Amino acid sequence: MNEKIVELNVNHLNEQYTFDKIAKQSSGAVIYQSGKATLIAAVAVDPKPAGEDFLPLTVQYVEKSYAAAKIPGGFMKREGKPGDFETLTSRIVDRSLRPLFPKGFYYPVVITIMVVSSDSEVDMQVAALQAASAALFVSDLPVTQSVAAVRIGKIDGKTVINPKLSELAESTLDLYVVGSGEDLLMIEMRALASEKIDDIEMDIIDPMMPEAPIILEHQECNELGEAELIDLISVATGAIKEATQSYETAFRPFVREPLEFVLEDEKIDADLYHFIADQFKDDVNDAIMSMAKSERSTAFSKLKQKVIAAWEARGSEGDQVLVKRVLAEYKKSIVREMILDKEIRADGRGLDEVRPISIETGLLPSVHGSCLFTRGETQVLVTATLGDAKDAQLFDLITSRKSQSERFMVHYNFPGFSVGEAKPMSSP
Repeated sequence: MNEKIVELNVNHLNEQYTFDKIAKQSSGAVIYQSGKATLIAAVAVDPKPAGEDFLPLTVQYVEKSYAAAKIPGGFMKREGKPGDFETLTSRIVDRSLRPLFPKGFYYPVVITIMVVSSDSEVDMQVAALQAASAALFVSDLPVTQSVAAVRIGKIDGKTVINPKLSELAESTLDLYVVGSGEDLLMIEMRALASEKIDDIEMDIIDPMMPEAPIILEHQECNELGEAELIDLISVATGAIKEATQSYETAFRPFVREPLEFVLEDEKIDADLYHFIADQFKDDVNDAIMSMAKSERSTAFSKLKQKVIAAWEARGSEGDQVLVKRVLAEYKKSIVREMILDKEIRADGRGLDEVRPISIETGLLPSVHGSCLFTRGETQVLVTATLGDAKDAQLFDLITSRKSQSERFMVHYNFPGFSVGEAKPMSSP
């Protein structure tokens, strides 16, 4: 085999990247190792463009049970649909890598990341991002930048870069930052609660009880100030810049010969742009100032057809996609002008105004708690259900031998009718 191995120590991570060993028919692939954790990341591209004006990128992060020396549960003893952690990790990788593709690249791309060996101390979300980025960077796709993920923790008041999972469990902060060079691509953060022990003398509660103290436990939220957050993001930015420079220098010798892809021409037709600006400026302004989002959408759909008819009447070809793109570009310039020069937003609100808010509680008589929150046209129907210990959600993590439980669960549904789409609801 002509495998090529790169070993790096960046931001407290000992990493090994192996290229040209497996998945040789893919556009790019890597075996990533950190500790005992081993991930395979591979990139595949469809040579035929999708025919749509967007990048059809799919990211699949998959944890195999055998990676943790486990047999899958259930009757079939096979892995089922992705768990919450796998879905969230896939989205993190997608959001981080999507901006790297050039404009007009509309070819279907699938990035697959498989965890084939686990380590209870390795942060899989960091590992997955590093592996996927390396596979994409050395691939034959027109991507010339590398990205890096950094997780920042705060343990005993000290900032820790890329803590181990056992250290992260003791941290009061979980800040996950992804970037390329000096550019930030994604930030996720949560401040973790601290467990506090209370000693309460029993005679305070009941004078008839023994004098021995009772030990209670409560949680306190850890708040993070804006200035401190900015400083921590600055720390992450410096670490990311160092990492991406190291990755690009180390991986560049293994980059494959790029394939020839035809990028969709996203240049704006200057004649059509000026035609819209001259003939339909008032119509665009009226559509933008529509109070309701649905009204704006309807107004722009009608305006597009109006522009096409007028454009064709001049003897020009009224291409639907082109008119939509140019109209959107002109709309963007008008909205920007409104915000910067007139300090008003779409629907006429000032920069410091919010849409009307209303809250109705006790809406549903049979549930434990209910609320209808309305802000403008955005509505959320929320219900709360109280259960006992047996109702906790059980789940497994590939980095832990023990089953975990979650007592606080948030389920989110987005029915098609909420945005006027005619599509059925499906299982989550």
